[in-house]
Amino acid sequence: MKSMTIVIRAELEIPDEWELVEHPSGVQALKIGDQFVDFDIAPLATTSLDPEAVWSDEDAELVDSILDTIVSLDGEINIGFAQ
Repeated sequence: MKSMTIVIRAELEIPDEWELVEHPSGVQALKIGDQFVDFDIAPLATTSLDPEAVWSDEDAELVDSILDTIVSLDGEINIGFAQ
């Protein structure tokens, strides 16, 4: 079996009223109003070779089989202020 590493780095410009909090479950989350938002890996797939193909996670069986291969997952969220 092979091992694959995926590194995803995203930078978002967010409103000042959104805040980074620790959810009671222990997850670090973005608090937007009364909702808590966590970020996770979401595999998307298509069967089309079209350059304008639609990619989705609708094939739950495929998504589950991919997610089942994850042996570790680590994420970090930081909020900084624009200078």
